[in-house]
Amino acid sequence: MTNLQFIVVILLASLEIGGVYLAYEALHPYRYLARNEKTGRVVYVPPIVAEIENARRLRAEGKLAEAQKLLRNQLRLHGRRPEAKAARELLGEINTEMFFSTDVPFGKTEYVVKRGDSLWRIARKLGSSPSVIVRTNNMESDLIRPGERLFVPDGDFTLTLDLPDERAVIHHGEGFFKQYPIVSINLPHPIRTPITTKIKASAFWKDGTKLNDPSPTEQAASTPWLHLAFGGCILYGVSDEEGVSESAIEISDKGIDVPRRPDIPPLGIALLKEDLEELQLLIDRGTPVTIIGTRL
Repeated sequence: MTNLQFIVVILLASLEIGGVYLAYEALHPYRYLARNEKTGRVVYVPPIVAEIENARRLRAEGKLAEAQKLLRNQLRLHGRRPEAKAARELLGEINTEMFFSTDVPFGKTEYVVKRGDSLWRIARKLGSSPSVIVRTNNMESDLIRPGERLFVPDGDFTLTLDLPDERAVIHHGEGFFKQYPIVSINLPHPIRTPITTKIKASAFWKDGTKLNDPSPTEQAASTPWLHLAFGGCILYGVSDEEGVSESAIEISDKGIDVPRRPDIPPLGIALLKEDLEELQLLIDRGTPVTIIGTRL
């Protein structure tokens, strides 16, 4: 190869590399968003970060459906990035707000109460739950009257207990709805492979006492247990003050003799009380549950 040919090859290679770089810059419009004040260097900011802020702005403007669509698209494109956690948390808040709002009719049936109807009958007919109907319509009691109009959300939910990542993830239909942190895990043996089960029953506790046949409004003011059809496992709630290390289960594991509280089951998975109370509104007896193996 002559010197002239060598120079031509170098020039062509430089032009090709420069074209690729310009195309890369054109396809990444968010590179200008962060600048180090000391060095003046431009730092790459992932598109999902800017779009999360856009979603917050849309939510503040009351454009919930637009914010929801934006976040779903970002999670589809960038769901494996670390920033996706914040996007899921915001999407969960927006989904919940839309689900329980009568101002946002998406996924709801407007039902006119007929003579002889009850909340249980309406919920069963439309695939919802009485407690969801109570909260959605801001009802102060369980009484309904013929001619009254109710918004009834669709209750097509499934639950995944992701033990390695310590989170309970709920899906509505085939899409992500919301996730809650798991506070404590106390199971008799490790789970090596995913287990498919369901919600078998619910129980409700208030001030350490189990309620017998509570009404939907009483359920809303109590703390639930969700019994799984798997090895006697129960989803239960703990408060922020109790924490993981202060629960009766954790203390007993250390060999300290303390009275076991009746509202803390011997086996189970703990969530924060407020999270479990909301979760109980969304899922009911028969809801499919998948348990993903634990590190234990």
